[in-house]
Amino acid sequence: MKFSVSCVLLCFGLLLSSPLQAERILLASSNYHPHYAADLPQQGVVTEIIRQAFTLQGIQIDVEFMPFGRALHEAKMGHYAGLIAAWYNEDRVEHFLYSQPMYANQIVFFKRRAMPLEFRNYQQLAESRFRLGVVQGYAQPEGLIRARLNTIAVASDEQAFRMLALERVDLVPSDKLNGLYLLQTLLPEYADDIVYMEPVLEQRPMYLVLSKQDPRSEELMERFNRGLQQLQASNQYRTILQSLLPATDAH
Repeated sequence: MKFSVSCVLLCFGLLLSSPLQAERILLASSNYHPHYAADLPQQGVVTEIIRQAFTLQGIQIDVEFMPFGRALHEAKMGHYAGLIAAWYNEDRVEHFLYSQPMYANQIVFFKRRAMPLEFRNYQQLAESRFRLGVVQGYAQPEGLIRARLNTIAVASDEQAFRMLALERVDLVPSDKLNGLYLLQTLLPEYADDIVYMEPVLEQRPMYLVLSKQDPRSEELMERFNRGLQQLQASNQYRTILQSLLPATDAH
């Protein structure tokens, strides 16, 4: 009897000393309203999709927010397991594994309402010598890159829109929802003066990217993709989109 009690106590002690919490990983992120940001409910819809997909695989995430250029660099160097979201870019494949797509951004040009311009093609913009405000590190449409437009790099989307309002740049390529959110919440004084142009330049899917510097990346990506498939097959995925994205973007 003494031997049995001792065994039970030993096993109980080992159980208490073993890690009972789920596996955790640390991801870097920028603020990209209304898709993901430190001040959004659940840190935004993209963060919540990633969180719930990993949870289905027994993994918990922690997120640290910083400017996009820094987040991209820190994740590339392996200081974080990966980046909350990025668009596909050939140059990044060398450094990152890409997940299955979560959902797509609609990329459009924003301009000042008073500026008479209808977008025909990128060459038209190049010949007119328009200045584009672009966020450092963001992947840009291929046509824009090939046209060699005059671009001015800034640190954030908010800065790009401020420069547009102050006529320091002429156009800003941006996700439509992101631009509208910034104008309505952070820059309401410019909301009536800035509009987006049609047609949509491209539909650009967002992906979780994991650093190839992290030896766990392949396994983590396989588990995330499995979790994402489970999530997308459930009602929870649509509920997340409908509750955390503006109603105009009910995917």
